[in-house]
Amino acid sequence: MRKAAVFSMNMVRICIDEYGNDLSGRVYSKLMLVPLLFSGCSGLLLQMDDVFERVGYPQAFQVRRTFFKPEKLKGRIHMPAKLMDDEELQRQSGRCRTFDIVVQSRRQSGWQGILMNSDRTSIREFQSEMDLLHCICQDLEIPFNKADMEAVL
Repeated sequence: MRKAAVFSMNMVRICIDEYGNDLSGRVYSKLMLVPLLFSGCSGLLLQMDDVFERVGYPQAFQVRRTFFKPEKLKGRIHMPAKLMDDEELQRQSGRCRTFDIVVQSRRQSGWQGILMNSDRTSIREFQSEMDLLHCICQDLEIPFNKADMEAVL
């Protein structure tokens, strides 16, 4: 029998359905009803960042600069009600690989946290989005070229 996993509000489940030249798959979170589809490493990061920005959690340590008309700042960001339960999240898996990512903070315009495989036997810390992508590529045993990733991002 599979042990039930607990998913924190700042955890996302990444389901990798294809990889080779780049990654594609789905992003799940307790904070969303439906998965976000991504294509490419940049798509993955943009989808995750969009979730964090929409719900304000984990909260960024600096205000993002924009060239569009800024919305009125709200005094306090309220955590949305959970939309997906732990059992539903645990059932999700990628055709190739599944990762759970906990973003603990968003400092210096980057993310800091931990990357785990779906059974949580492998835990690795990351200090930036680039570091996170490097860890994912190592797990998938695909080459990671920082210069190529920076060009894409």
